[in-house]
Amino acid sequence: MYIPVDSHNHSTQSPDGENTLREMAEKAAELGIEHLTITDHLEINKFYDKEFLYEEPVKQSSQLLPALKKEFKDKVDIHYGVELGQPLHDIKLTNRMLDSYDYEFIIGSCHMVKGWDDFYYLDYKKNDPHYLMRLYFEELLEMAEWGKFDVLGHLTYPLRYIEGDFGIKIDMDRYASIIEKIFITLIKNGMGIEINTSGLREKIGVTLPSEKYIKMYRDLGGEIITVGSDAHCAENLGKGISQGIQIAKNCGFDKIYYYDHRKPVSINI
Repeated sequence: MYIPVDSHNHSTQSPDGENTLREMAEKAAELGIEHLTITDHLEINKFYDKEFLYEEPVKQSSQLLPALKKEFKDKVDIHYGVELGQPLHDIKLTNRMLDSYDYEFIIGSCHMVKGWDDFYYLDYKKNDPHYLMRLYFEELLEMAEWGKFDVLGHLTYPLRYIEGDFGIKIDMDRYASIIEKIFITLIKNGMGIEINTSGLREKIGVTLPSEKYIKMYRDLGGEIITVGSDAHCAENLGKGISQGIQIAKNCGFDKIYYYDHRKPVSINI
């Protein structure tokens, strides 16, 4: 199977990753992935928590990935990325981490809104999911306006748990106008969105976001789109990429992108 790219995945440099950077690179080479961008977590609001302590892993990645890139250059084109979570929760820290490392690709993500835990941990029978979704999209809009990343990660992330795990149906029509504002802002700022294929192998059963929102982004003039498996182990690398590319085609895209030193590089599909 032809896998041109996987632009979102995690190694043991993330707290929840299962395989080392080398093991991820070896698996990518085995699968024939042409362009691999490893995007380990940098959760700003959890940066100093004892169970995370991001400073050292981020520093290690900045040293290990360029070396792996050279070693594997004839097998797979490796790029040094980061998934920047909750960047607005501590702007001073975010700016320090952005200024300190030469990331080639930055995914802007929100896994938890201010004052709440990660959507993964919340009990949606005790907390109003529609209220949380509103807070979530408001924060995404604020992030898009801030604009110091390349691509917005997994737009519908909370649905992975609200609908996928809890089976609670969300009336997404309530958020159509703010999602449109998010897309318009991203496009204006020269930023893109991703098709995150992790949902295809989870209970929710669709990409994050689903085809409906990829089409909305396209209809609004969006051009930059990346595709990533969000693998947290080597076994899941590349999974769903072909389906994600087909969704991009269905929505009118003839190119997808990966990033090389913060510049989007197109791949014809």
